[in-house]
Amino acid sequence: MIPSSPLRTWIFLVLSSLAFYAPVLLMPADWEKSTSYMLFYNIYQGALVLAGFWFGPAICSSLVVRTVVAGPLRHAVDLTMTELRSNNGLARLPAIPVTLAEHSVPFIVTAGLLPAQSQIFLSSALVQRLGMNGLRFLLARALLHGSLSQRLAALVPVLVLTAVIQDIPSSIPAWLALAGLLLGWLLMHWLFELRADSKAAQALGPAAAEGLRELLQATASAPGWLSMQAPIRWRLHILAGALRAK
Repeated sequence: MIPSSPLRTWIFLVLSSLAFYAPVLLMPADWEKSTSYMLFYNIYQGALVLAGFWFGPAICSSLVVRTVVAGPLRHAVDLTMTELRSNNGLARLPAIPVTLAEHSVPFIVTAGLLPAQSQIFLSSALVQRLGMNGLRFLLARALLHGSLSQRLAALVPVLVLTAVIQDIPSSIPAWLALAGLLLGWLLMHWLFELRADSKAAQALGPAAAEGLRELLQATASAPGWLSMQAPIRWRLHILAGALRAK
């Protein structure tokens, strides 16, 4: 989900909640403990997750209030994408279109289920805060997030968590198991994020380190412990290793 107007955000939250809880609302209460119902519920939730990823670009497009189609920011994004797609390290990746949204909050999202139908959504505020190295690094990572391995890394944990977490845990062992599952997901997420950093560094060369610093400075408003990214020192270490190996 990307930042949007209050009205569009509420519409999205209401519709997604209705879709998620539809079986609970429509099915008789005495069906909830049956094996057939639980099987149907798991299949329904899995299909809902797949649909969410498949229609992710359309959902993000509907949340964008105003797009930037011309001007210096749009030109900088188009020029950078053209440059990245001619880079040997990124040339084999799908040509993912970029929607530049006029918004005061810095954000970037790569949405989609498959590489061929993925899209990048980027805010004007984030582009304004970055220099050329930062923009190259940001968009290189966004392109890498459109690869099949990265799309699966985003999809599979959500499918697993949806299938496993049916109710709020009612015992300490259940809470510990849930905590372990979430920790495993976070470590997997960090692994693929660090892999994107490494591949971006291999493609961009020494400018990647400066690009990462620009990106960190541009998104420094949020507390570090709230970020889903790997620790900064890990990212800098991965970049240094990728540049030495190049």
